[in-house]
Amino acid sequence: MIIRVILWIFAAWRWGDWRNWKKYQSTILFFILLDLLYNFLTYNHTLWQYEPTALIPNHTLNNMIVMFIFYPCIVLLYLGRYPSGKVKQGAWIIFWAAFLSLIEFINNKVGLITFHNGWNIKWSIFFYLYSLPILRLHYKKPLLTYFLAVFITIGLLWLFEVPISKMK
Repeated sequence: MIIRVILWIFAAWRWGDWRNWKKYQSTILFFILLDLLYNFLTYNHTLWQYEPTALIPNHTLNNMIVMFIFYPCIVLLYLGRYPSGKVKQGAWIIFWAAFLSLIEFINNKVGLITFHNGWNIKWSIFFYLYSLPILRLHYKKPLLTYFLAVFITIGLLWLFEVPISKMK
């Protein structure tokens, strides 16, 4: 995990748009908010879970590292270098979805993340292909994105049959 943290920080430092970090702050917070919402709503019915390691003993601490280190780095890299032109934008989204899916696939194979209640790597790929454009949309039109996030969240809860009775 330490190596991954260092690599993400280095990549964001080297290629991220640090000069304009304030422009991306609300999108970083939106990204974190959605993950916190996922953890809250699916606390007793998880779809994926970070597994303990020698350094990080539980899902919550691991998820906090992801939210507060990886997510800002991803946003600074992804939005900070977002290209112009529809073809380049589509390729950029596909590149990032493939990259993040590959990382998740490897993490699953080595036991750092497990899938539950119908979630699998195919859903993760689909999720990245949907969520990356949502991050860009939030950067451009945040109010619209909050509105869409409500409906998408309800749809995902319904699709994965997250029982209301299991919510805290």
